Amino acid sequence: MKIIRFQIADGTVYFGELRDETVCEIVNFSFQQTEYDFGRVIPISETKLLAPVTPEKVVGLAYNYKDLVGDKDTYDEPLIFLKSPESVIGPNDTIRIHNGSITWAEVELAIVIGKECSNVPIETASEYIYGYTIGNDVTMSNVHKRDHHLARSKALDTFCPIGPYIETNLLVDNLSLQHYINDALFQKGNTNNRILNDSESVSLVSQFFKLKPGDVILTGTPANAMNSLITNGDKILMEITNLGILTNQVQFK
Repeated sequence: MKIIRFQIADGTVYFGELRDETVCEIVNFSFQQTEYDFGRVIPISETKLLAPVTPEKVVGLAYNYKDLVGDKDTYDEPLIFLKSPESVIGPNDTIRIHNGSITWAEVELAIVIGKECSNVPIETASEYIYGYTIGNDVTMSNVHKRDHHLARSKALDTFCPIGPYIETNLLVDNLSLQHYINDALFQKGNTNNRILNDSESVSLVSQFFKLKPGDVILTGTPANAMNSLITNGDKILMEITNLGILTNQVQFK
C-alpha cells in the first residue's frame, strides 16, 4: 500500500492511498491501524504531495554502506545523528542553502516507525516498522569543517526531503538507489551493501531514543556522497526501487 499525505486547493491536508493517477482519501488515519475507512477519490493532479509524515525526530545513520567506508574484515558500528523536524520537506519543495556553503545531498532508504518502542531486540524490531520512503540527507560542511554530523551540518531547515509516499509492503534487501543532480548520475548503490539491515538499525537506534509513530530513521548512503555537491538552481532527483522518485530544487538564501 502506498500512503501519501497531500493538500487540496482549499489548503486542507489529508492522508490517502495512492492508486495510479488517483488518491483515495483515508479517514482517521493511524499508524497502528490496518483497516482504513476510504473516502472520496481525487485525481492526483488536483493535489499537492507533502512529506508523507511529520516526524517528531529524524535519526540518521552514518557510514552504514560498505562501499562508502571501504572493504574491511569487520565494520564499526554506524554513527548516529539527528535532524530537526523543521528539516523535513516534501516532494518538489525547495532546499534552501547558504550562499557559498559547501553542501551535498545523499540518497537514503528511510524507515518510518509505526509503534512506540525503546530497547527493541533485533528479533522483534521489524514489528515496529510501518513502511519505507526515500530520504535525502542534505549535509553542509560546518563552520569548523571538522565534523559533518553536527546540528549545523545536518539539521537545518529544509535539509531532509522525504517522499513521495510510504510503501507499507516492501522487501528491502536488494533495492537499487540512484541519485541525480541536473540529470547527471552521482550515486548508485544497493541496500544489500549496508552494514546494518533494517531490524539491526531500529534495534540500535531504539537503545538511545524512544521511537514514536511517524519518526524516521535514515539508514545511510552509498559511496560518492561528499562529491554530490549542490548549488543554487540545481535539480535533485532520487530514486529507489519500488519507492518512486523524490525530486527537489535548490535555492540560495
